[in-house]
Amino acid sequence: MFNIPYQGVVIRPPSEANSLIFQITLGCSDNHCIFCPAYKDKKFEIKDLKEIEKEIKYAARVYPQTRRIFFADGDPLVVEQGKLVQIFELVQDNFPKLTRIGIYGSIKSLENKSVNDLSELKKNKLGIIYLGFETGDEEVYKQIKKYGSPAGNVETCIKIKEAGIKVNVTIILGLGGKDLSVQHSANTAKILNLARPQQIAALTLMVVPGTPLYQMIEKDKFKQLEQFDFLEELRSLIEKLDDFKCLFFSNHASNYYSISARFPNDKGRILKELECIIKKKQKDILTPDFMRGL
Repeated sequence: MFNIPYQGVVIRPPSEANSLIFQITLGCSDNHCIFCPAYKDKKFEIKDLKEIEKEIKYAARVYPQTRRIFFADGDPLVVEQGKLVQIFELVQDNFPKLTRIGIYGSIKSLENKSVNDLSELKKNKLGIIYLGFETGDEEVYKQIKKYGSPAGNVETCIKIKEAGIKVNVTIILGLGGKDLSVQHSANTAKILNLARPQQIAALTLMVVPGTPLYQMIEKDKFKQLEQFDFLEELRSLIEKLDDFKCLFFSNHASNYYSISARFPNDKGRILKELECIIKKKQKDILTPDFMRGL
């Protein structure tokens, strides 16, 4: 059986578990975030179109029933628009049952894409963009050394929605540590209220050895949250969300408590569940550390 020649570790969102993945870029064009261990094994590169075409045509012969495709690695939308459209057209030509293409995005990869550019990609079956907000707090954002700003992320999200494409926004619980937990939670809720993405995915911070954040912890410059602190931060964030329609997930492998809900309908129920777990310190309900992963 043909195996797509993936290079290094390949990362995809939980909801793309059944998607066929193509790496059209390798690594991340930024890759400076202090908490992120991803893509350290490769230099950022936009793959050659002929190589991508070869992989698509081979995979189409083995997986002709493919309905969903996900483009990796970290910044596929940084690819020049004309080449990107060619890649989208290639997968449509080779996978007749294709219904949706998903892709990672960032403020950096999207700053040179207009609403018209994104609309063109939507016409070519781009159905969802996964956008990492991480935090809505200016201080935390500067601390993690991520490209852009919370306000810029909101503008990017709104631009994607204007093109008619769904946005899944990722935020990371515990990213401000104990010292900045309250403002991280409150200000993240504020930018989510401004951006109003169709989907919100809450991940839980996992500190990986070798990252700058790990070194900060060793030097006592960052104090991690405890199990129930993460849940309290999650509860506080949800409580501050306005009643706009969205899917809310905390079903990533990193999370202590899995949530898959429709807001605002399920908001009250989720808050009651979290309040009960926090109040009773129900450790048996939480995912044990050895089962959590990135």
